[in-house]
Amino acid sequence: MAVRRDLLFILVPLVFLAVVLVATPQKAPLELLGNGQHHSVPFQEGEKLRYEVNWKPLFFTPAFRAGELTFSIQQSEYKERPTYTISASAFSEGLLSSIAGLQIRDTFESNIDRETFRSYRLFRQVRQNKRKRDLEVVFDYDRDTILVHETNLAKDPPEEVHKKFDGIPGPIADVLSIFYVARLHQLEPGQEYQVHLSERGKAKQIRLQVQTREKVQTEIGEFNAVRVSTVGGLFRDGGDFRIWYSTGPFRFPVQFEADVKFGTIYGKLIGLETPQESRSVIRID
Repeated sequence: MAVRRDLLFILVPLVFLAVVLVATPQKAPLELLGNGQHHSVPFQEGEKLRYEVNWKPLFFTPAFRAGELTFSIQQSEYKERPTYTISASAFSEGLLSSIAGLQIRDTFESNIDRETFRSYRLFRQVRQNKRKRDLEVVFDYDRDTILVHETNLAKDPPEEVHKKFDGIPGPIADVLSIFYVARLHQLEPGQEYQVHLSERGKAKQIRLQVQTREKVQTEIGEFNAVRVSTVGGLFRDGGDFRIWYSTGPFRFPVQFEADVKFGTIYGKLIGLETPQESRSVIRID
């Protein structure tokens, strides 16, 4: 009888805890875009951000410099709509170029609505050694379709592929604009957001989990920041992605990490230019 009483003493609290957990409603993720939200826009005309990118191919090897990534944003128009044009360029240097022989000169451009911040168009130009491809993705909300045009310029004559995806599930963020639209929110640990993301056409839903506050030390200063992790794969090949946004009024992305097929990519802010300030590290090789 004593054994039975001890067993009941253990089981009853466990059953009660299980009931409470099942009965407690889980918070639904917040929408990153849409729902008639109004935001104070933290990014400004002419803002430029520059990152040093390092690559750690294996967990037991040291990270080495792989190149640089730059972002800029300007006001613009797209098909008579007021938009922001976000531009980015990535180029390789250091050991990635000298030892691996990989020459990267990629450029990106995203057009997003200046009021709703949904993406209208993503253009990517890939220049990696002999690999030369152009990709354009257009989000036609009026016709509820996503149009993809890809050109392989390494072929002679160039090979073109056209694709059409029917159905747009909601406001779309692309792989470039996602860095900016997350800045629209005052991110707090414990929050979770969801958004429809498109990299090469068809949209998928991803979630962004706001995890913790941390201090991030960079070569242009220390930032109070909040760490955000993605769930659902930010890029086509999957892998976890983590990004740290400063907690100041401009919510700059100050650091990022991406788990890729061969190791981990690290990026840290080394250049910051706004109408209010300018800070930068100059490399002399």
